[in-house]
Amino acid sequence: MTRVLVIAANSAYFAVPMGSVHQVLRHPLVTRVPLSPAGLIGVVNVRGEIVPLLDTAVLTGTGKLSEPPFAVLVRSGEDMVALSADELPIAADFEEPVGAGAQPGEVAIYSNGGRLVVLVDVEELVKNRLDLKRAS
Repeated sequence: MTRVLVIAANSAYFAVPMGSVHQVLRHPLVTRVPLSPAGLIGVVNVRGEIVPLLDTAVLTGTGKLSEPPFAVLVRSGEDMVALSADELPIAADFEEPVGAGAQPGEVAIYSNGGRLVVLVDVEELVKNRLDLKRAS
């Protein structure tokens, strides 16, 4: 069994392993970054640490979230990033996948509560879909 946090982005659902989740932020205060890539909404200050807020919808190819009401702080390799969410993220337990992920960064697809949820590898997803070096 895999414990995850399910994140909604434009009526699609994605999950990250609970072991990589640090906290959920409600109404994060976002500082925009000029000339940043499309997948970077801005940065948030979390107890003095500046963390990039990534657009989960852009990273997963489901559109765009401009003013997300929630952000999920997760560990991505050695770095901390925040993933945007348009609903309050919920914890879930996954048993067996119903399919394999189709895109880079997608680990597997699970059925949960009558919906399909894609388990993602945040580090792989960010590496393949967003060049954060352009934003620095």
